[in-house]
Amino acid sequence: MPVFARTRILIHDYCLVPRPTAVLEYSGPNPQYVYEYIRKLFSSLFGITEREIQEREFRWDKIPGGESFHVRFETIKDLDTHTFQDITIEIDGTIHPSKEFGKEGNVRIRFEGKIRTEYPQDTVWQRSLLYEMFRTFYHKVIYQSIRKRYVEECRELLLHFSDEIKSFFNLLPKM
Repeated sequence: MPVFARTRILIHDYCLVPRPTAVLEYSGPNPQYVYEYIRKLFSSLFGITEREIQEREFRWDKIPGGESFHVRFETIKDLDTHTFQDITIEIDGTIHPSKEFGKEGNVRIRFEGKIRTEYPQDTVWQRSLLYEMFRTFYHKVIYQSIRKRYVEECRELLLHFSDEIKSFFNLLPKM
């Protein structure tokens, strides 16, 4: 979990570069089913429980001719005592009745991942020059390679998530 400190050093890396946010779009039958599919993916793909999923926004509104929906999920997963993974997924879509499929419409899924490392700076010791020299040495010599591995794992996880969503909508090319 994030460090609850009044002052802290925060090191932040996006998992997807050069653009930190990826977007998937789909138009076709039953785009509303992606909501439940993504909720199931959290436990199998991201390795977190239902309780760890934070649904920050949820709107499902009636509009002329159909419905619109917006959902924003956030998850925070501890990687070690200083670092955590923060993943945000937003779903925006509209659906309308269809004689052929029941419902059809479109959906846009935006997702991004971040790796954050926090070092608290609350105590006199944590603000001292000696501690800062030790922390800097530790971070540069030992911990930097661990953080790089965390960022790479997060990137692979988000790319796998993208492939799972494409597969759900049958958008992957046939091999």
